Formats: sequence, structure tokens, C-alpha cells
Amino acid sequence: MNAQHHSNKYLDSQRANNHLAALNSEFLLIHIIDDEESVRNSCDFLISSLGLSTQVWPSALMFLQQVDIYHPAVVVSDLMMPEMSGQALQAHLNQHDSPIALIALTGKGEIADAVNMLKQGAADYLEKPINSHRIQEALARAQALTHKRAQLYGIKKLYAQLTDKEKQVANELLKGNLNKNIADHLDISVRTVEVHRSQVMKKMQSQHVSELIQKLVLLEA
Repeated sequence: MNAQHHSNKYLDSQRANNHLAALNSEFLLIHIIDDEESVRNSCDFLISSLGLSTQVWPSALMFLQQVDIYHPAVVVSDLMMPEMSGQALQAHLNQHDSPIALIALTGKGEIADAVNMLKQGAADYLEKPINSHRIQEALARAQALTHKRAQLYGIKKLYAQLTDKEKQVANELLKGNLNKNIADHLDISVRTVEVHRSQVMKKMQSQHVSELIQKLVLLEA
């Protein structure tokens, strides 16, 4: 196994740790993307007045160039922008399995496009001018969605570190089987099951079997 492979596994583990740790934070950074400065500023003022941290961007491309899209956050993005539209941004986030939830800002006549974005995974859409009550609802929904995605993403990264045999043992544990039954099913010794089980618990960052089961259930959902 080469050094690059070890490095990639380490980075995956660290990234999973970062994502799971980020869930301890109730409020996430809100990224505001719009090519019109006036819209950016008004949206920034409105969201900041709710006590939330914000960062503004004049384009989706600049946002992607400077932000780690695997870190839990919320994006409030204009739907129609030059270079890269809100729809293209949503597609990019989907393609890279990002936990970030996106709220689309729409103008008149763009509702159909906004609805399509909802079908593609966007958290919500807001019509301009933005209503303060609606944006609070949308942000709450987006934050909840981001937390859910980040938790799942972190668990996926942890699970990916398991060997094939460890995954088999984990699957047996999910079925509620005891070590002796697992040994019989996999045609290995009980001692070998214990070793694999210990590694599964360690790699999945689970203190108890019940915690491990909860994570495995999320993967199957």
C-alpha cells in the first residue's frame, strides 16, 4: 500500500471527523451569492440581523474556488447569474455529494426553474424582494437539511475505511447477530470476529453497539 493511499485515507478520516464535529454547532455560516451588489448587501443585512454569520460572493465560480464545499454551510444563491447559474451550482453540489443546502433567490417568471431546483435537492426558494419571515423559515429548513446531509456524509466516509470483512461483520451486527453466530455465518473464528468488531467500532467512532447500529441504519435509509 503506497504513501499516497495512506494519505488519502487519512484525509478522508480527518474530513469525516470535521463534518461530524461541525454538527455540534447549531448555526452554520450562510454564504450569499448574487452578481448584483445591491441584492447581496440587502440580503447580507437581513440575514446578519437574525444573528447569523454571513459571507458574500459576487459569483458562484468564486464561491467554489474559495470554499470547501464539504464543510457544512448554507448557500443563498441567485438563480440567474452569468458564468454559472444557481441551477448549475446546485448540480455541482449534487455531483460532489456536498452537504451544503441551497436556497434559490428568484425573480418574476423564474418560479418554474425554482421548482426544478427543489426537485434537484435545493432546500427552498425565495422570491425577490425577500420577506423577512420567509427567509427565517427557509434558513431553518436549510440548516436542518445541511446537518442531516453532513451527518450522513461523515458516516459514509467512516464506513468507506472498513475492509470488506469488517463491512461483513458490521452487516451481521446490524442484523443483531452475536459473535458466535457471526463466526458461523462468515466461517471464521470467534476471536477473528472480535478483532474485526473492535476495528469496526474504532473506525466508525462508536462507543457502543447501539451507536454503531444507528449510524448503519442511516446508511441504509
